[in-house]
Order: sequence, then structure tokens, then C-alpha cells
Amino acid sequence: MSVEAILEQIEADAAAEAAGRLAEARERAVQLIAEAEERSRATVAAACERAEPAIRAEATRMVNAARLRLLERRAELGAAWVEAVFAGAAERLEAVAGGADPARWARALDRLIAEATALAGPDAIVTVESGAGSPGVVARSSDGRVEVDATIAARLDRARTRLAEPVARILGLAG
Repeated sequence: MSVEAILEQIEADAAAEAAGRLAEARERAVQLIAEAEERSRATVAAACERAEPAIRAEATRMVNAARLRLLERRAELGAAWVEAVFAGAAERLEAVAGGADPARWARALDRLIAEATALAGPDAIVTVESGAGSPGVVARSSDGRVEVDATIAARLDRARTRLAEPVARILGLAG
């Protein structure tokens, strides 16, 4: 065999060996990539699984916070509506007491005096309030231990306490 033939054989063997090693390297690279992708998928799945309860808890917290803000806003609006109802009633009562309907005011005073003396006693001292103060009646028992405030302001305060829920229900704010 000639030197040239030997060299050609060496080159051919080297090329075949290089091609084989390159094919093995490619196969190993594909295998390593597949293993890395599988590990990445597993890592991402585990991270998602660990994060899911926290994400759900945060989403629930956000929904609950939004619901609370909505309830607070509804309560604020409802309170404003109820207050507007009572403010309108106060304006009408003060107009009647201020002379808009003298006959009605006289009947109202008779009723207020009767109610106040029924609570304060038959010997009660009755004062009719008018002018700068809240119009109405104040009755004090003869011994001074019982005082019945039947002024418009006091009666409206008591009515507000007693009627706030029914008024809210009428306005569609309470169940």
C-alpha cells in the first residue's frame, strides 16, 4: 500500500470517527435538552402548586375587600338617604312650628302637652319652647326628678332612632 493510500485511509477513518462522535454528541445534547426541559416543567409545576394557595388567598382577599368597600359605600349612601328623609321631616315640622300652619301647630302643642304631662305627672310644670331654641314642650315633674323633652329636636332624635331601620327598609336598603 502506498503512502497516499494510507493517508487516505487515515483521513477516512478520522472522518468516520469524527462523524460518529458528532452523532453521539448530538444524541447526548438532545437527551440533555429533553432532561432539562422535563426538570424545568417539573420545577414550574411544583412552583405553581406551591404558589396556588397564596394566589387563591390573595384573590379571595381582594374580592372580600371589594365586597367590603361596596357594603361600606351602600351603607354611606343609605345613611345619607335616611338622613335626607329626616332632614325633610325636620324642615316641614319647623315650618309648621314657625307659623306656616298655626292651627296644626296648636293641635300639635295640645298633643305634646298631653303626652308630656302623662309622663311627668299631673302637677308637672310645662314650658312651651319657641323662638331661637327648638320649638315644642318641656315638662318637669313637681319634684324635679322627671323631665320630658318634647321639643321638635328631641322628638326627631327619638323618631330617628326608632324609625331608621323601617325607613331604610322602605328605601330598599335593608333586608
